Amino acid sequence: MRSLKEQQKIVPLKRTAAPDVKAMLHALPDAVLALDAEGRVIFSNDAAQAFFGLGEKGLVGKPAAGLMGDATPAQDILNNKLQTVTAHDIVVCGKPVSSLSIVPMVEEGFSLLVLRQEPLPVKSEWVARVKRTLKPAQHLARMLAHEIKNPLSGIRGAAQLLAKSDLSPDDHELATLIDNEAQRIFRLIDKVNIFDDAPHHQYRALNIHEALAQVVRLAESGFGVKIAEQYDPSLPEIYGHPDRIMQALLNIVKNAAEALPSQGGRIIIRTYYDTAAAMHPESRAKLPVCIDVEDNGSGIGTEMQRRLFEPYNTTKPQGEGLGLSIVSKIIDDHGGAVDVTSIPGRTVFKISFPRSDKS
Repeated sequence: MRSLKEQQKIVPLKRTAAPDVKAMLHALPDAVLALDAEGRVIFSNDAAQAFFGLGEKGLVGKPAAGLMGDATPAQDILNNKLQTVTAHDIVVCGKPVSSLSIVPMVEEGFSLLVLRQEPLPVKSEWVARVKRTLKPAQHLARMLAHEIKNPLSGIRGAAQLLAKSDLSPDDHELATLIDNEAQRIFRLIDKVNIFDDAPHHQYRALNIHEALAQVVRLAESGFGVKIAEQYDPSLPEIYGHPDRIMQALLNIVKNAAEALPSQGGRIIIRTYYDTAAAMHPESRAKLPVCIDVEDNGSGIGTEMQRRLFEPYNTTKPQGEGLGLSIVSKIIDDHGGAVDVTSIPGRTVFKISFPRSDKS
């Protein structure tokens, strides 16, 4: 029998969580627990009930620490109250868990605990498949740059000369159209070239905060948003291509800016050292330098999350669907990982890098 105090803690989430939010959480394949300030369960989705072998009534009111058993990284994560932290490749209740994340919902007064059992190599296999698919595109990009750009420059030059000559209004419009279309083809070729590999001799040890400072300046002036920065100044350097890293970060921030509501939108960028990842250097989790880009937009549907980083996948009317696929390739080229956690009102892109051994 739960005490009156415990029952009073459970009621607020049930009253404030909109039915569509709860339905979305129940539809997620990941196990999700909502925890109050004392770490007790106040909500569980269907996947969590299946994982722990308990119904909602059996889970609500229980301390999450007791449910986790002796999994030390899990206990460490539960102690976190201020930032999203993830542990990879651990065992919870005797079951392998590919990732365990705590997502503090500070303003709402509770935290979300998310357990993912889907093996992480699935994404790695997808990345490898995409890279194999992109090889012909990279060859095509180089061929296009050589075989098409040169004659296209001649076409553009001729069209510009025609536009400056004594033409009828209709002919002038046609000359301008030729020039505009030639420019569009140039831009298309440049976009395809983005998937080519950056020369490794241009890689160097770099401070991620230097890249983020420039990204924030560009985003605030270009996208008209205000970004809150929560940085750990003691982060070690990473090893990478400065321009490509900045491009990936800017694409993610642009994606967040486009998702913001018209009123009250906010973006938070935080950096931190994932100690749980650093403690397991033998696994894929050896990516302790972390960046979170969080927005309070409408969220990303479960089906869209599965295809989020695929090329030409977009829901935007004017979108080309290349931004996040470029992000995925750039981060993968640097030995890192990018993941997303999303519910209505809170989406977090987490980028993880290995620390540089070139410092």
